[in-house]
Amino acid sequence: MLFRFKIEGLLLLNFFTITVAQAGTFKQIAENLSQHVEVTQIEAKSKAMSEEASMASSWGDPRFQIAARNFPKDTLKNDTTPMTGIEFGLSQKIALSTKYGNIGDAQESMSQAVHYEAINHSIELVKSLWELAIMKRKALEEKEILSENLDWITKILDVSKKRYGNGKISQQAVLEIEIRKSEIESELSNKKYELSQISDQLNYLTGEGQQLDFNTVPWSLLNKKDQERRDHRELAMKAKVTAKELSLTAAKQNYLPDLMVSVGYTKRSNIDGKGDFVGASVSFPLPFSSEKYSQHGKATEEKLMAQREYENYELKKKRDLDVLHKEIEKIKAEIYLLESKTIKFARNSRTITSKSYGLGHSTYVELLQAELKLQSILMKKTMLTAQRDSKLINLKYMNGESLYE
Repeated sequence: MLFRFKIEGLLLLNFFTITVAQAGTFKQIAENLSQHVEVTQIEAKSKAMSEEASMASSWGDPRFQIAARNFPKDTLKNDTTPMTGIEFGLSQKIALSTKYGNIGDAQESMSQAVHYEAINHSIELVKSLWELAIMKRKALEEKEILSENLDWITKILDVSKKRYGNGKISQQAVLEIEIRKSEIESELSNKKYELSQISDQLNYLTGEGQQLDFNTVPWSLLNKKDQERRDHRELAMKAKVTAKELSLTAAKQNYLPDLMVSVGYTKRSNIDGKGDFVGASVSFPLPFSSEKYSQHGKATEEKLMAQREYENYELKKKRDLDVLHKEIEKIKAEIYLLESKTIKFARNSRTITSKSYGLGHSTYVELLQAELKLQSILMKKTMLTAQRDSKLINLKYMNGESLYE
């Protein structure tokens, strides 16, 4: 029996050690989110676009050609006519401007924009981690409120049963209190499932087998202002504007055609004693079609669109920040009133009503109303606290501040 106790104790200790080892701090999990599959997927797109930039800036490979020239169709001999021979040719496209360099730089700027989007997405995942931590704290606080309320209503039910046994209240009163108790128990059960769902959502961010150490959540960070700010959404839009400007420059340069320069060497049988032939040619397209004009027009509109998108983002950001500041101040004022006055009054009201009920001076209806009122106020304070912190973390995100220490 003692041996079994030792074995079970060791297994429990090992399980506890493994569980603790798997728990990660908020900072560790936040840093690891930069390697989340959603982020690495976007980073892969950025790297692919960077490779495309190198390809787009290239003039292309030179072309080597071998051609049989002027062989008689009847004999196919190479020593019948002086024009017969094997030609070896080499051709290369040559740009007369920096067009391809600008095209490559534009693509590289787009790659950089996607890179900034990947960084921003990792920050959004940290923001989601905050949101889940706030939701979990809210659910835990609500669970605590309901547990305390359940203890209170249980004691009141015991008092009510005694009063019913003495004939001082009706059976209806006892039943109503029983119903209220079952309602609280149902709400508590729902909170357990809610917490379980939040854990499932956290697992997606933290990874299977790792849990967030809830005690490491840096709540004090919400009220700190970070002087170093870096809005990666803004940086991504700026990079896109740069890319479109470079594309427009390339479209203007596209009016100057590329040259195709070719050289050739023809190996002959030397019937006429003139030796082998050499040749060279230069060709270029004539800009008679509307293709280049359409490309220029498209690049102009795309550059304007990217510029307007960036300007609109700046205006909306300023508006949203102003609105958010006011919403936070409004919630803070409401929480202050609840904490300094309303909750205190509601608690006193429930205490007085419960004592009065015990003495037979208050009805069960008044008692339940006082209990429901206090619970409603406490739940409201918890909800407002969650809303305030959610808006505070959103404010830091919009300002480009760090979301973890």
